[in-house]
Formats: sequence, C-alpha cells, structure tokens
Amino acid sequence: MTQLRQFELELADLKRSIVAMGDMVDRALGLAIEGVQRPTADLRERARTLEDGVDAMETVIEERCHTIIALQNPMVRDLRFIISAMSIASDLEQIGDHAESVSKRAYFIACHTPVTNPPALSDLGKLAQQMLRQSMDAFVTGNAEVTQKVIDDEPQTDRQTKACYAFIQERMAENAATIKEYTHLLRAVSSLEQIGDLAMAIAEETVFMHQAQMIRHHHEQLKKE
Repeated sequence: MTQLRQFELELADLKRSIVAMGDMVDRALGLAIEGVQRPTADLRERARTLEDGVDAMETVIEERCHTIIALQNPMVRDLRFIISAMSIASDLEQIGDHAESVSKRAYFIACHTPVTNPPALSDLGKLAQQMLRQSMDAFVTGNAEVTQKVIDDEPQTDRQTKACYAFIQERMAENAATIKEYTHLLRAVSSLEQIGDLAMAIAEETVFMHQAQMIRHHHEQLKKE
C-alpha cells in the first residue's frame, strides 16, 4: 500500500469517527429530551454512559488529528479537514455535556415534585436535535442549503427559550415550593439553547472545511453551491 493511499484511508477513517461521534451525541440528546419531557429516574445512568463514550471518542479523534498532522504533513485542503474535524469533535463533546446536564436536571425533577413543562419546551428540544442532525449532514455532504437551514433556525431557538423562561418564571412566582424543580428545568432549557448554538457552530465549520470560507459572524457571505 502506498503512503498516499494510507493517508487517504486515515482521513476516511477520521471522517467515519466524527460521524459515529455525532450519532452517539444524537442518541444522548434524544435521551435527554425524552427525560426532560417525561421525567423518569431510570434514564440517568444511560445518559452518563453515553457521555463517557462521547468523551472517549473526542480524545481519540483529537489524538488522531495531531498524529496525522505531525506525520503526514497534509496539504491545504486536507489540513482544513483535519482542523475542522478537531473543532467539530470539540463542539460535539460540548453538546454531549449539555445533553448529560439536561438528563441530570430531569433526574432531579423525577425524584422530587412534578412540575408543568413550558409549552415551547417540546419544540425547543425537537429543533435542537434537528439542527444537530442537519449540521452533521452538512459535514458529510457540504450542502450549503442544509447549512443555511441550521443558521436560519437558530433565532427560533432563542424565541422558544425566552418563551420557556417566561413560563417558568411565572410558575416560580405562583408556587415557591417548586422553585428548586423549576430552577433545574430552567437550566435544562438553557442547555438546549446552547446545543442549538453549538449545532450552528458545527454548520459554520463545515463551510470552512468544504468551501475554505469563514462565515462565523458573517452568515450573509455563505455561498450557495
């Protein structure tokens, strides 16, 4: 096997690892959303196991990227991919952290006083997961329209988050006995909003990877291919 062919296989394996990590994070997020919508204590350990797996994958991917850069001296396009892979792995790891945090909040609520969820919470969870899936689709395909969809959806997560905050604050004022539970729910909502932000960051990184274009803070410059 030639050195070039070996390098190509290493890059392909790195891409598969990112996709696999994205799948694991998606499962963790789905579990977290399920837990916060219908709080049950038995989801907590499953969420922790997935988070441990995500952390391990992020470490392996980062080490692999460093090794490839050190030993293969990649050219510009391949170097862009490797740099983006490290950034996306870091974003996915943070999404995994937030998903685990949502599961932790749901566990607390399940073990204490049941509270009423904000009407917008379900839509916020669905949108955050949709944005994650679309950002990973953009990573694989480089489809600029998918990237644009993620960017366009981000303001909606802000609106849904504000609606959730307003609902929770009203319930806190009405019943001081549930303040602890609603505080945990407030933090879960915040984590879901940040997951949307991180999904958008992944989508932005895919534009750099595929088009050699930095669009963070300059979304109007996104090229349609």
